[in-house]
Amino acid sequence: FGSRGSSSAGWRERGQACVGIQPGQLARAMAGSAKGRGYQPLQELYSVGLPEGSAIMSARSSTGGVPEWPPAQSSSYPLSGRELKELYNPRGHMPQITFTQPSYTRVEASRRVAMLDMELQERVQGICDRLCGARDQASVVARCMSQVSSVCDRYVKLGIISEILPHILFYVLYSLGVTYYAQENDWEIRWTAVKQDAIYYPAVVLAFLLCFRASGCMERYNQGLRTVFEMEKCLREVAFEVMTRLNVDAPDSNDWANMSAENQALVELKELRKRYFKHEFRRTLRLLFACAARDLNDSALEDSELDEEEASAIQCAMTKVEHAAVLVTHSAFGHAFRVYLACSWLQKLVRGIDDEQLFDGERNEVSNIVETRLSLFKHAWLEARQVAYSSMPGSVTHILWLLTTVMSLFMPWEWVSVCQWSTWFPSVLLTISFYGILQIANSMENPFGFDRDDIQMAEVGEHLDEEVCLTMHYAMLDEFGGENLYRSLSGSSMIFLDEAGLPGSEGLAFLSNTMGNSAPSVPGGLPGSLPGGLSGGMPGGMPGGMPGGMPGGMPSGMPAGIPGGMPG
Repeated sequence: FGSRGSSSAGWRERGQACVGIQPGQLARAMAGSAKGRGYQPLQELYSVGLPEGSAIMSARSSTGGVPEWPPAQSSSYPLSGRELKELYNPRGHMPQITFTQPSYTRVEASRRVAMLDMELQERVQGICDRLCGARDQASVVARCMSQVSSVCDRYVKLGIISEILPHILFYVLYSLGVTYYAQENDWEIRWTAVKQDAIYYPAVVLAFLLCFRASGCMERYNQGLRTVFEMEKCLREVAFEVMTRLNVDAPDSNDWANMSAENQALVELKELRKRYFKHEFRRTLRLLFACAARDLNDSALEDSELDEEEASAIQCAMTKVEHAAVLVTHSAFGHAFRVYLACSWLQKLVRGIDDEQLFDGERNEVSNIVETRLSLFKHAWLEARQVAYSSMPGSVTHILWLLTTVMSLFMPWEWVSVCQWSTWFPSVLLTISFYGILQIANSMENPFGFDRDDIQMAEVGEHLDEEVCLTMHYAMLDEFGGENLYRSLSGSSMIFLDEAGLPGSEGLAFLSNTMGNSAPSVPGGLPGSLPGGLSGGMPGGMPGGMPGGMPGGMPSGMPAGIPGGMPG
């Protein structure tokens, strides 16, 4: 890779060290490259037994006894504000890379997956806390003040006027100068509206031209909104299809006991692979959206400099190789390489799991669905890119600006004989109207960027990541639909809530002896098994049949049936 020399010394001269991953050298390189990236070393890392020759253990000597975790060369890392800012400046080439055999143990991969599971749990918990506990418990006066403040923030502001404020101040001073001149001449002006009104006709024509300009820019803004919605919808559908199609079947205790040690290791490896895949899928999906969003937003930069705080609004995590790959080129140079590359990474990630038949359904069914959705995503992104990197010719916008300036300079002479010292007021209204429409049109012409009036791609990406996290955490709920009576007819397990105070948490004694198998254990609050033999029966009777309840639970069998109730 790379056409600018093949020696590693040449790359180091350019500040781009060759990525050579050798088993003996990885930990030493890891200690220097992972520093400063926000990772906190895990003090309990050595609570499990690791082989002494592994890369994790060999990092002790260079880090003072506790290695950096996760290893910089073997996992991704969140990009810093400076690195996110530099995504706009492509390198134009790919640094040299090196391939090597895997040197990490399954224990290290398990540790990494455990960390990712913990992060996902915290993320989902934060979403739930925001949804359930976001209500303000303050006094009535505080809530009223908060509502008044929100209304003031929305409506009591300068808005677009702040951007044309220099024009307004100039024309106020200009109108006062015209008024002073007219007063010195006894308010007798040749071009006053009292003597002729021909100037109003070109003013009306100019107003129509400005409205047409604003209308065309509004259509471009709506097209940008539509394409962003299509992009988000495609990625949401991809996430839901992948997470709900993952195979959740696991061998029961009897089958597990009858397996050989080798088969048990294979099952554990497959389960670890599925858990790791979900986190890699989330990271790659966010990386894809970040590349697409930044390529759209960067179209508004032109020659201006991007602030690190603005660049940090759209977060993503990459490996070193991925980071170098997306820096090869940029859409500002007419290329769509990095978005297509990220789509390929995501598609191959899903295809690898599909080839191992870890999805429910037919083989390659999920990968074909993902391929179709990603094709729609790329199509929507290309439409958005066409809006972002195209604009009205400068000659057209310049003539509109020139006509607006001439009209604003001439109109005070029309009004001064009538309005006299109040001429500045209609002049200000005219300036706000004409220059305001011009500024609004310029802002809407490119709906992508980092201004408050642009489409907030960072919020779209954040909502998309929340959707993916919730889908990952609650994907098993896809199997829990349907009435229990219907599920029992189809041979599926009956499912009840097992939480105090919710329907279904009491009165399940009649199930203790009739269900041969307990409900499967499900994370997130669903029951691991049904209570056995609840005393007191069902208060109030069962709908359609059994009145009063049966103390001590239901016996193991029922005679032929109860009239109007449950069959035997």
